[in-house]
Amino acid sequence: FTDVKSDAYYMGYIEWASQKGLVKGIGNGNFAPNQPITREQMAVIMENYGKAFGLTLPKVRGENNFADSAAISAYAKDAIQKMQMAGILSGKNNNLFDPQGTATRAEVSTVLHRFMEVTGLIDAM
Repeated sequence: FTDVKSDAYYMGYIEWASQKGLVKGIGNGNFAPNQPITREQMAVIMENYGKAFGLTLPKVRGENNFADSAAISAYAKDAIQKMQMAGILSGKNNNLFDPQGTATRAEVSTVLHRFMEVTGLIDAM
């Protein structure tokens, strides 16, 4: 990615994630390392991680049709559905998903922990 300095401490991690297909950047060869991540981007990254490492997500909940589902980008719809049905992601008040909303540190931490729980990765540690 042209906007990631070769000496940045996170360069190797971004390269690894890109090589594994977890991240694709934001287009035009850019990654936007200092840009906040959206809730729908977080869902896509987690789905890509599961695919890359052959992890199976359970279906523990029925599909939720969020009140703002029309605002979910086409590329993220499947990932959000899978993460929601696996119990990894949930909505906000008033049955909103807030797809372009910034994922807070608390939300990211929760999603990572739930992902590790439902895929059995937490037991492997």
